[in-house]
Amino acid sequence: METLFIAREAQLRQHENTLQVKVGNQVRSLPIEKLAHVVLLSESRLNSRLLGLCGKYGVRLSVFDYYGYFKGAFEPYDHNPAGKVKLQQAALLLDDAHRMRVAREVIRGAAHNKMANLRYYQYRGNEAMKAPLAAMQALLPKLASAPDTATLMGIEGQLQQFYFAAWRDIHAELDFGKRVRRPPNNPINCLISFLNQLVYTVARHEISKTHLEETFSLLHAPGYGRASLSLDLAEPFKPVLADMLIFRLVQKRMLDASWFEQHEQVCLLTETGRRHIAEQFSLRLEEDYQGRTFRYWLYAEALAIEREVLAVSEYESFKRRV
Repeated sequence: METLFIAREAQLRQHENTLQVKVGNQVRSLPIEKLAHVVLLSESRLNSRLLGLCGKYGVRLSVFDYYGYFKGAFEPYDHNPAGKVKLQQAALLLDDAHRMRVAREVIRGAAHNKMANLRYYQYRGNEAMKAPLAAMQALLPKLASAPDTATLMGIEGQLQQFYFAAWRDIHAELDFGKRVRRPPNNPINCLISFLNQLVYTVARHEISKTHLEETFSLLHAPGYGRASLSLDLAEPFKPVLADMLIFRLVQKRMLDASWFEQHEQVCLLTETGRRHIAEQFSLRLEEDYQGRTFRYWLYAEALAIEREVLAVSEYESFKRRV
């Protein structure tokens, strides 16, 4: 187990060389060397002694708030810094032509995987997928002539509109209307927001295994107070890890009303909901694809960006087969 999701109110402490997690009257001890990432999805208590143990063994702690948004992390000491990589990454960011080539490929990967999701259902007899797929395909040539990342993001937004509009033809319960983010207004919008946050968090963790600077993003504008490279890395994987999981949960009738708390056009996951969704996401992350887990492919994507930065090989985004 590389990532531990804790979705209940818990107390965390060091016990010898283990992470001890107490939830209610239940106590579980985990060897610290078997972990690399702990995600706290509910209120938890811990102390500096535990943080010292996590720092010693390179374990990251990511913290989410009540609304299901990532708020911060305890970062272990970087034992293998590489200033050369960061300098070359900055040079790439300042080279408009080079940056645009990589940013286009990020969008191509995201578009391909969204279309792969729709083709999955088209190949199984859902004729309603033809129109949105044709509309998305018609937009792809515009990526090559986009002069800047703002234009690229605009094309991505159009692709997203056709993609989301097709969801209602996959299953009636996937008809969530307009995409509403902060705060989400219905269960499907709530699931999209929460699962996307989980994808960003895992992407950030995989970036930490490389020498990349997490604030030097190529598609999303670098800014203050955010690890924006994880947003880039997550783009091709959100359709695979988040959206396909939502389709599965709806079609297999796995969702329960007790997982959601709704009032005044605001819909949030309950503690029970966060726990169940985190469990399903954890399983999805470790599913096999071409002999490797999806977690591995996220890490491979980060390495591919690092190889582009170092001019070792040209970056090609993750594109799943249908």
